[in-house]
Amino acid sequence: MRSLSLARLTAVAMLAMTAAACTPVTNSTGRTPTTTAPATAVATTAAATPTRSPDTAPWPARVAVPPPIRPPTNACLGAVIHRVNAADNGPPWRPLCVAVGGILRVENLGPEGFAVSPSGKTSCWYEAGVRECRLIHTGKVRVTITRGDAPVRTLTLTIASTSSQPAPACPAVASYPIDAAEGGPPWAALCLKLGAVVRVTNLGPEGFVVRPSDAVRCTYEAAVRDCRLLRTGTVTFQLTHGDSPPRTLTVVVVR
Repeated sequence: MRSLSLARLTAVAMLAMTAAACTPVTNSTGRTPTTTAPATAVATTAAATPTRSPDTAPWPARVAVPPPIRPPTNACLGAVIHRVNAADNGPPWRPLCVAVGGILRVENLGPEGFAVSPSGKTSCWYEAGVRECRLIHTGKVRVTITRGDAPVRTLTLTIASTSSQPAPACPAVASYPIDAAEGGPPWAALCLKLGAVVRVTNLGPEGFVVRPSDAVRCTYEAAVRDCRLLRTGTVTFQLTHGDSPPRTLTVVVVR
């Protein structure tokens, strides 16, 4: 009887062990554990989705924005008409730069109290409280205005060479007439565009001088002389009519 009981117990124990080995293992949450993919599969998946760099296409290229262009503070004006009010008692006048051929127009000032140094770079004339000075040679001048008991005012003016800027002080005319027999005050200096013609009338074949001579091309017939302006710069005409003193006309030629 003991041998039979021991045999039965042994058989029951073996059956229990076999049942335990065949029962699936579950976690505490009741979910089936996830199977981990092989390392080769992970590498393949990462390679299939490349990372896009922000510095490469299809991102737009980075474009450098240039700094804003600002005009120079010492830029010169063209051959313009610049007005100055001599009665102005405000802040000091700033230095001015105007191209040759332009005009400095000083208003509200009588025949006295005006000086420009050196005087050879301008040609000035006066009428009814207004003085206009044509800028005929390049360089720097100093304009001084004295008006009664008011403080003396000065203007530093730089006369620059001709440029491609607009020249409203220089009209483009086909022919500018000059009567050599005309009396009166000296001729005011002119500013004409390249290619314009200065027509001198009532002057015979003598009494005519132009400097520089190669700056114009003149034709003469019946006391009329037409001179076409050939190059930029300052041209001087000297006319002598009969026994009258010579008269001079200064012409600034611009493009």
